[in-house]
Amino acid sequence: MPDVSVVIVNYNTCDKLKACLESLLRERGGLTLELIVVDNGSKDGSQAMLREHFADTVTLIEPGRNTWFTGGNNIGVRHASGDFVYILNADTVIQPNALPTMLAYLKAHPDVGAVTCRMEYPDGTLQATCSRVPQYLDLLLGYTLLGALLFFWRNARRRVMWYTGWKRDSTRAVEVVPDSNLLAPRQLLLDVGIYDEAMKLYFTEEDLCRRILAQGKAIHFVGGALLLHHEHSSTKQVQRLATQVYFDDLLAYTRKYYGQWRAWLLHALLVPTRALMDLAQRLRGEKARL
Repeated sequence: MPDVSVVIVNYNTCDKLKACLESLLRERGGLTLELIVVDNGSKDGSQAMLREHFADTVTLIEPGRNTWFTGGNNIGVRHASGDFVYILNADTVIQPNALPTMLAYLKAHPDVGAVTCRMEYPDGTLQATCSRVPQYLDLLLGYTLLGALLFFWRNARRRVMWYTGWKRDSTRAVEVVPDSNLLAPRQLLLDVGIYDEAMKLYFTEEDLCRRILAQGKAIHFVGGALLLHHEHSSTKQVQRLATQVYFDDLLAYTRKYYGQWRAWLLHALLVPTRALMDLAQRLRGEKARL
């Protein structure tokens, strides 16, 4: 049985996926890894690259359709055989001792249900990941014109929600961690139902972490490990479509946790925001479909 099953959902990130897998194999320390790539119909040669360079080390799963982030990860987690699952984006590069450090921390703290680590852009700029669970008011202020009118209130809530002042250089409990870099016991992920496929790409980490917290488990940021992350490598190829999915996922998340009428209200208040963003993206010629 592997120490960790690594699940990566890929869509047209061939070169970055190759670098990610190479970093996992190079920096695994003494760990045995099960590497699982779920490919959502890439057209950039990703499958051929995997067969040529990782035929003996990577399990390639091709669903034959676009399963999005949530569906692809659900397939990968259910296929995994390790006691621990590392959900990882394809556009990441593991740094020395990061995965062994996170795994050791998780094993030493049975009350913790999921961990992540410090993430930086390739140029060394910090990614300010991790947050508190967004409340309905945060969604109203963050995504509608109410936030522009009440920006002092919005900004004050944002400072609290995003742990302003914390430099992501110390280990601590948080509420939401990025699922571009999330390590958890496989059985816990199965117990909470893994991902809700009503959300395709966004608000997935908020949803998953809420369900982990509801199990009585803590969620921690491990400050002694580092990961490089390019970010948005797949979605920027179809940015207009990604924006449409973003708002649909926002409403699905709102409906799930705050009820139908609050989702209707948010939907109505989002109309100007969505219209303005879509117009700007049309003018830039951004794609609205895969």
